[in-house]
Amino acid sequence: MIPEFIQEYFVDPIKYGEGYNWINTLTYGIILVIASYAVYTYLRNKITMDRHFYYSVGLFVLVGGSARVVKDMGVSESYILVTPLIFFLIFAITFISLVVLVKWKGEKYYTYLAAEAVVLFCVILGVLAYNAEAYNWKGLLYIVATAVSVTVPVYYISKYMNLQFITRNIEIMGGHMLDASATSFGLAMFGYFEQHMLPGMLIRWFDTPFVMFPLKIVVVGAALSFIEDIEDEGYKNFIRLIILILGAAPGLRDVLRIFFLT
Repeated sequence: MIPEFIQEYFVDPIKYGEGYNWINTLTYGIILVIASYAVYTYLRNKITMDRHFYYSVGLFVLVGGSARVVKDMGVSESYILVTPLIFFLIFAITFISLVVLVKWKGEKYYTYLAAEAVVLFCVILGVLAYNAEAYNWKGLLYIVATAVSVTVPVYYISKYMNLQFITRNIEIMGGHMLDASATSFGLAMFGYFEQHMLPGMLIRWFDTPFVMFPLKIVVVGAALSFIEDIEDEGYKNFIRLIILILGAAPGLRDVLRIFFLT
């Protein structure tokens, strides 16, 4: 029998889609830090964590973000596709694929790893399209156009101010702007609710979901500024990857969820 505390703060939020609370938020945050450190410690002497590593592993964001919508659409009822369990699933797929391909293909592993991610994404996207009853093109246009219209000025303003920690990582900022855009329109137009604690508080405080844009710009910008001084390029790329995943994965999930009207 599951203890009442675990049932209330961990099991029920996953089972009934209740979102996050302060208890599971802090717990998952601690798990993320410990797991990230363990993975980095294991990989740092086995692989060069350069830009090839960053982009090939980063493509699995497409897999995780789209796989989550399989549950939203009702194609699968498995709770393994619910956050945060899906993070463990995608991590296992990515990690095992990475280790196997590094041993099999050596320094050229990234080509095959990237191809695997793209193929998986296309298969999942095909499943979603096959099961979709309608498509929300207007919602997709609003979200993508807004994300781009915010990301482009952020890039050029950062370039003018010589904020290279942003211009060199504009794909990360863009991924988080996509998340902010999908969240904002999802709440404002499509009846969704914010599952995360801090964003939910700020949205209620400012009485608009579009507060996600300045919030993301400030927080992501600060995080990128912080890692800029890290001398170990491999460690820096690893942290970049984590920041990318935390924004782009939920952003893609929300975009696809709105597009497929789930």
